[in-house]
Amino acid sequence: MFTAGSATFRAYDTRNPELIALLEQYGGWIDPGAAGYARQTEIARKMLAGEIDPHIEPNDFMGHSVAEQLLWGGASSLCDDIVRMALQRVDWPPDDPRWFGMLRRPTWNNAHRPECCDTFKLILARTRPYHRDPDHGQTILHEVVAGDRGPGLQLATVLLDAGARLDVRDELLKSTPLGWACRWGRVEMVKLFLARGADPVEADAEPWAAPRAWAEKMHYPEILELLNAATLNARL
Repeated sequence: MFTAGSATFRAYDTRNPELIALLEQYGGWIDPGAAGYARQTEIARKMLAGEIDPHIEPNDFMGHSVAEQLLWGGASSLCDDIVRMALQRVDWPPDDPRWFGMLRRPTWNNAHRPECCDTFKLILARTRPYHRDPDHGQTILHEVVAGDRGPGLQLATVLLDAGARLDVRDELLKSTPLGWACRWGRVEMVKLFLARGADPVEADAEPWAAPRAWAEKMHYPEILELLNAATLNARL
């Protein structure tokens, strides 16, 4: 199951007991990732307890264990009960790079939903906010900026409180989280980052990747005013 999923997953996801019974009569089943995605808490518990066959795929991209795949699915569907159960069985150290992808799950398609913050904090409590995307080097804070459609400011605050850095540049846009906020017009995040000590000038940035350059290119006068004020205050 990845996008639409199997017929059995759809039956569980839509809470259709008659269809579930029919499909299972003919051999239908769901794996741990699908159980998490469908928010099937009792099935997740039974899988972790070894009471039912999880039909786990050893090379599944979601993880190699039942707990890892349940965590992937539960985090994706914002099912905190499954996330809590799974985290008890996931033994990754805090600096394991796999946490980056897991931190991404609650906000991947749910950044507009306030409850994503609770799921996000459950996972963040097990790791650190420093992990970076292996392809382009952005941090989770960068991604929160780009995906802001609701509780992004709250997520950014949670990350900063946990020690997320404001001076890290990604490898594609060569920009800090402040630069990303200026590029995407995230006014409230610009205010937050400046209040938390972000450098409004970034003299070490590529000229085109500095916060001011992004604000000018994308035509955000309000953000330019914020950067001007912060620059002036820094000189006083």
